[in-house]
Amino acid sequence: MSCVPDREAFRLLDAFVGWDVDVIEQLTGQDDPGGITLSPLQVGLHEDIISRALPPAYLARGCNPCEWFLVTCCPPESRILRHNPCFDGWQNVWSERCDPRLPLCGTAIAVHCDLIALSDPESGSVWVWREEGRALHLRIPVARPGPLAAAPHGGWLVADNGQGLLRWFDPSGAEMSDRAMALPGEVDRIGVDAKCRIWLVTRDASGLALWSAEHGAGGFSPDHIEALLAAFPETGLVSASGGRFCFRERTPEGDRVRCYNCHGRPAPRPPAAGPAKRFEELGQLLTMAIDSGTPRNRWHRVRIDADLPPGTRLTLAVSSQESSTPPNQGQPGTDEWQPFQPGIPHPGDWHEGPSGALDFLIDQPPGRYLFVRLRLVGDGTKTPVVRRVRLDFPRQTSLDRLPAVYRDNPLAEDFTERFLSIFDAALEDIDRAIERHPALLDVESAPQETLPWLGSFLDVAMDPAWTEMQRRTILKAAPELYRKRGTRGGLDQTLSLLLGHRAGIEEAALTRLWGAVGVTRIGASRLFGQANARMRLGSSSLSRAPLKSFGNPDLDAVNDTAFRFTVTLPAALSRDQRRQAHKIIDSQKPAHTVARIAEGGAGFVVGLPAQVGIHTALIPLPAPVLGGTDDDPGVRLNRSSILWSRYRCNHNPIEVGETSVVGINTLME
Repeated sequence: MSCVPDREAFRLLDAFVGWDVDVIEQLTGQDDPGGITLSPLQVGLHEDIISRALPPAYLARGCNPCEWFLVTCCPPESRILRHNPCFDGWQNVWSERCDPRLPLCGTAIAVHCDLIALSDPESGSVWVWREEGRALHLRIPVARPGPLAAAPHGGWLVADNGQGLLRWFDPSGAEMSDRAMALPGEVDRIGVDAKCRIWLVTRDASGLALWSAEHGAGGFSPDHIEALLAAFPETGLVSASGGRFCFRERTPEGDRVRCYNCHGRPAPRPPAAGPAKRFEELGQLLTMAIDSGTPRNRWHRVRIDADLPPGTRLTLAVSSQESSTPPNQGQPGTDEWQPFQPGIPHPGDWHEGPSGALDFLIDQPPGRYLFVRLRLVGDGTKTPVVRRVRLDFPRQTSLDRLPAVYRDNPLAEDFTERFLSIFDAALEDIDRAIERHPALLDVESAPQETLPWLGSFLDVAMDPAWTEMQRRTILKAAPELYRKRGTRGGLDQTLSLLLGHRAGIEEAALTRLWGAVGVTRIGASRLFGQANARMRLGSSSLSRAPLKSFGNPDLDAVNDTAFRFTVTLPAALSRDQRRQAHKIIDSQKPAHTVARIAEGGAGFVVGLPAQVGIHTALIPLPAPVLGGTDDDPGVRLNRSSILWSRYRCNHNPIEVGETSVVGINTLME
């Protein structure tokens, strides 16, 4: 262990203890644990920035990767166009033969799974199509429908510009009037984030405004662009304003940006605009007198916990005084900081650390009180973040452990203190790491980067596909899983923890149908035929029984299904999860056992054996596919297949697996 001082004292400046603010200029966050930053500028919202989170009302992301839907502006015509990487440009959702000539004048579109909703003010309706436009699902009467979005937990949110309300309709089209909310203005676009928070963008003569409301709240409140960008993933839109939009498209040659007008026709790319300033470029904080409690105290060291993005910097200056209220000697500067207050100490009394330095010694005469000046500099688009400042006192270094002869010369003493403080700081960091080492063994509080290191102690190899929560869960459950390893319960628990779904595990030996005379039930058991288990002279039929030269023939009935089990995976698992399940089963099953892995089906067929929750998925039956590839072998024609025409112009069918309400959105024919 290193030599540490007998007594240690320090003072923290942060949101928890307090910043002892006397003057704060163009900075914010003194009460935020996230840290102090430059103040954000109150600037108008720009459509291009908003479109990074919320696309325009006439444009909607599809459920497939890189898929978009566009309702074309009117006039001269209103159509629904679809775009994905499988074809170049935009294509009409309907063929000429099946075009229903709706909407009459579409102004907004929203997509949820295979449902497409359209606002059509011309007909006073919201049209909802299913199967990506192949069949009309329902019509919702709204006199002046505006932008719309999929509602939390199902249904649709529609801006009714006629009544000034945000109306909520359930999946069947019935209005939930108790959830209607007053609109703060003319709505430009709507979005619902993953936490079911509703976002609105309104437009008036002064520009755009951003609003948000919690699910079930009474009204909307103003919000800022940083919260919007954090609530939604990137849409991929580069720009969307002036009736044109540009987004990145994936091509065999790589990603490229393409631009289109509101009719889906190629358009020139608008000139790139420079980054808009979001923060003040200068900010300053002056503290009150910080009391050490010791007269003639020698202040020792400053340590700053901060983030400095490229193009930003910070400086921290200190000044020691023997009085908490010295005469005000501050004088305005002559540089860029002239508009800011100079502080109480004389400008020559400030000791400023190196620019950008986060750890330095205080070079000040003894004094009971210390004044601190913190200055942040940004480039307008980024800001430094200062979370904490630590002030160490009194001055204590390894020189205190050396003979007094090393203090005879004041200049030599000052140099020796500063020189030894370099090694003292390194040793102190090592001591702190040793003190915090037990916390690294706590799975719940250990940093994410240490989880693979903790797993090495338990022989747990971390799969790169595991999330942080999965890694922590596996490490916490590892002792119990090791005790259950090789058992049915252990395999079931491991699959449940890593996949988030329960799998069906069936041991063949426990379900064998062999029976014994006297205890056999008709229909539940069958007698084991020894003549068919292996070749026996005088009793087996030729070519009906295999030749076996090992094992006891009397145990064939027991060994026939011994050490074999079947794992049935739910149909809800993705392809990556299925591959992961195969790896888990291979690594966790006993070496002498044989596992058969079955995957849940894609549909529900009445009359065939099914295990509800494993083999069954309440979804439409898959379309038959002839041929296929190694990754996607397609669907073979069998008794579960239903054939239909490629061109489906009947928009109101009843199909197996679909949700239909007789008399509302179905047609009996």
